[in-house]
Amino acid sequence: MTTPQIVKPEAIESTLIAIWEQLAKENKMRACLFNLIVFNRYSSRTDYIRNIVQKVIEKFPCRLIFISEDPNPHAPYLKTAVSVIMPQGPSSTIACDHIDIGVAGNESARVPYVILPHIIPDIPVTLLWTEDPCIPHPLFEPLSKLCHRIIFDSESADNLLAFSKTVLSLKQNSKVDIADLNWARTEGWRDLITSLFDSSARFEQLKRLSVIKIAYNGKPTEFFCHLKIQSIYLLSWISSRMNWNFHKADKNLHFEFEGIQASIESTEWEKIGPGTIISVNLTTATKEHFDCIRIKERYHYVSIQISSEEKCDLPYQFLLGQTATGGSLVNEICMKGTSKHYLDMLKHLEVLDKDKLC
Repeated sequence: MTTPQIVKPEAIESTLIAIWEQLAKENKMRACLFNLIVFNRYSSRTDYIRNIVQKVIEKFPCRLIFISEDPNPHAPYLKTAVSVIMPQGPSSTIACDHIDIGVAGNESARVPYVILPHIIPDIPVTLLWTEDPCIPHPLFEPLSKLCHRIIFDSESADNLLAFSKTVLSLKQNSKVDIADLNWARTEGWRDLITSLFDSSARFEQLKRLSVIKIAYNGKPTEFFCHLKIQSIYLLSWISSRMNWNFHKADKNLHFEFEGIQASIESTEWEKIGPGTIISVNLTTATKEHFDCIRIKERYHYVSIQISSEEKCDLPYQFLLGQTATGGSLVNEICMKGTSKHYLDMLKHLEVLDKDKLC
């Protein structure tokens, strides 16, 4: 990355042009597949957010507009800086623009006007909103009007029920596409369960399900503390697809559906992300067992063991995909539209979480 240059807002484009005139002599090629706007409040997660955004740029060069709001300023301010990022390292011929905006206090009202002239037309605009959408913010509406797709991270939500209602309302009242990083983080397990019951005989077994147990990594970090969300999402997705009738739940995350007992529990693993699902165990009313657990030595693989009272199949492995920082954001940027399964899952979540268990 070139050294960031602090400039006045009106000098952003002219400064970038000057930087590119110099880089053209080094055979650097300007690349931009989409505009990526990131909004973040300064916190212990800021460096983490910048890191996952860097992972995106390494795969998909874009014009990055990174907005950082200071929640505890001494005085209002708006500062802008520009640089050029070489995603693949200094030797790469591909590079892209980075516009950094620091803001505090009532100066935030100027941000949309600063951004608008620097959005490259005729290519998509994606907004990564890293804060809780349930908390009103003066920048959310103007920024959302500029974009085609909004990506949330439900990790930022203090109340999962309120989060689901907010996202569903936003989708209902606007044409913007919606995505969620925690939903993307469950994709591998959703694919596994879909493949596990992909025949009519297996699907009949799924309809006889009587017990489901989900375990997740309960080891928190300074970036992740709402660790149950991915497991709740997976359970809500399964129950929404199967149209299970929910009866009750308790504070220990034991759920009772009609004829089905479900539970979510935590364990601790060192080498995978906090909140990551570790295992899913399914048992039918006729004592068929589907035990799926990550392999500790190769944690992006799951060992699957299927058995019954009469037989035990040979175990096999399923590749979930390499767990990597920023991978969920990359997945959601690649997707188009809003997942109907995701919206159905959120609607079902309102039933599961009516007592604010999550």
